[in-house]
Amino acid sequence: MNAIDDDTTMSRRGLFRAGAAGAAVATGLAAGTGSATAQYDGWLDDVPNYDGTHDYTGQDEVTVTVGAGNGLVFGPAAILIDPGTTVVWEWSGEGGAHNVVANDETFDSGETVNEAGYTFEHTFEDVSEGDTFNYLCVPHEAVGMKGAIAIGSVDDDLVTPGGGSDGGGSGGGGDGGSDGSDGGSDGGSGDGSDGGDSGSNGSGDGRDLTASDLGALALGLGFAGALLVPLFYAAHKMANDEG
Repeated sequence: MNAIDDDTTMSRRGLFRAGAAGAAVATGLAAGTGSATAQYDGWLDDVPNYDGTHDYTGQDEVTVTVGAGNGLVFGPAAILIDPGTTVVWEWSGEGGAHNVVANDETFDSGETVNEAGYTFEHTFEDVSEGDTFNYLCVPHEAVGMKGAIAIGSVDDDLVTPGGGSDGGGSGGGGDGGSDGSDGGSDGGSGDGSDGGDSGSNGSGDGRDLTASDLGALALGLGFAGALLVPLFYAAHKMANDEG
């Protein structure tokens, strides 16, 4: 293979792995938005820390932080509880003065408060499985300071408090690690020493991808492919230049 070919090729395995990951992320985002819309009627669409419904079933009392994160969100944004559970909202003292008001007026903490450690609580009695209570901080609704409480069951992705979603993330990291040992230590010595998988891996599943292959892949992926493939190529070329 001549020098020009070297500059216009990259690993089939590396590119298709990146393409698959991008597709998975896009699919996951679409699915997550769909489930939130189904359960909460789009109420949480603009809530920056919404990551699914945190499952607190089996607990008699649950605490939600008022002014979590940047001080302008409820943490967690959405929770799942059993009928009869008491929810305690505890102010962090961050983000200014807040209150907690249900859309249907089931509960209302009253005037806004900015005192750290202040609490307001409501026990969810006379409720049915599948009920949902959307609520907000009145002065900060426009910046997405909203929350939701689901009773008994929910049409949404469930997050296990204390590491449910984190566990999934670290699982993915583990995959990356083993993938690395599989294909030459993806993170460190694999993709790094590959020179893009194409230099030393001239055979096997590290076959070079030609410029025509890139074009075909871009067409296959549609509009997203047309945007992403040039980025993959540029990164590959930069790695070759540095090597």
